Amino acid sequence: MKLPEIVTHQNGESSEPIKKPICSLIEDEKLSVDTFGGRVHVEWDPHSSVTPLGQLPFFIEFLKLGNLLEPWINDCPLQLVSPNAPSKRDVSA
Repeated sequence: MKLPEIVTHQNGESSEPIKKPICSLIEDEKLSVDTFGGRVHVEWDPHSSVTPLGQLPFFIEFLKLGNLLEPWINDCPLQLVSPNAPSKRDVSA
C-alpha cells in the first residue's frame, strides 16, 4: 500500500530558498565590529578568495559582547612555572 504524497509547499512557492553569498549582500558596505582595541571596520572584497583575518574580528566581538574572554582565559589548562613566565592573560593577548 502506497500512501499519498504530502505536499508541504503551497503552489507558487519555491522549494529551495535562493541563497546569496554574504559578500554580495554587503559588497559596498563597511561593517563595524566592536573589539577590545576599539572599533574595527571590516570590508568585503568579492574578488579575493581569502581575507587576512578571516572571521577573527567577529569572533573577538562575540567574546567581548558576551563577556566570555575572562572565563575562557581562566579555564585554559596552560600552566607556566618559570619565574619569568607571563600570566595566562598576557600569553593570550
